[in-house]
Amino acid sequence: MSASTSTTIWDKILPPQSVNNELYLAPPQDYYRLLFETVATASGIKVPTEQYSLEVSDRVPLEDMASSPIGLRFLQMVVKLTGARRVFEIGTYIGLSAMAMAGVMPPGGKVVTVEKFDHFAGIARRNIERNGLSDRIDVIQGDAFEIVERMSKDQLFDIVFIDGNKERYTHYFQVLEPLVRPGGLAIVDDCLFHGDVLNPSPNTEKGVGARTMLDHAAKLQDWLRLVVPISNGILMMVKPGG
Repeated sequence: MSASTSTTIWDKILPPQSVNNELYLAPPQDYYRLLFETVATASGIKVPTEQYSLEVSDRVPLEDMASSPIGLRFLQMVVKLTGARRVFEIGTYIGLSAMAMAGVMPPGGKVVTVEKFDHFAGIARRNIERNGLSDRIDVIQGDAFEIVERMSKDQLFDIVFIDGNKERYTHYFQVLEPLVRPGGLAIVDDCLFHGDVLNPSPNTEKGVGARTMLDHAAKLQDWLRLVVPISNGILMMVKPGG
């Protein structure tokens, strides 16, 4: 960047931006591969098929649906740093995020994860069993709203992780908020939804749902909150009172 070019506060958000990347000299087409390999190597991250013994779905490719390996490690760091013992997840898919979080929980920790579709719930249960995590993860198949309504309101969660029906993100958060302990975390995945939330008006229903959740988060003045711009965006919110 030349001396005459002024730097704005939004020029330093991401590694690929010119201000953060001006010394990179390798071919442009290699950048993201090298960035991933560097982050993964330094962080000890493996791709899911190397990390776990996995059965995958023949309906939705792993690369399309699963959280990125870096996103999974981010969740592990959050669980480890907070000492979370109780986690509630909406959107199990084949069990990757549940296994990632459960694997770093202390003895007696539990992840309760809800999956709407029996196809994915069945695969998740088998993956969890074959990776030795059945004692730490409960997979519940069904509608998340009905399941939450039946749950005891006396046992609060340290973390709720929302990664299900994006059109209803805000509704999920509203029904789960009372189940988060004071000082606990609410995490919403894919909150930038492929950049659709940056449009003047999102072009997809899922983008509208993600944008509505971000707008709702902006009004939660008592919550400490941050959108982390990794992968497809991760919204983190700390409940007041802890």
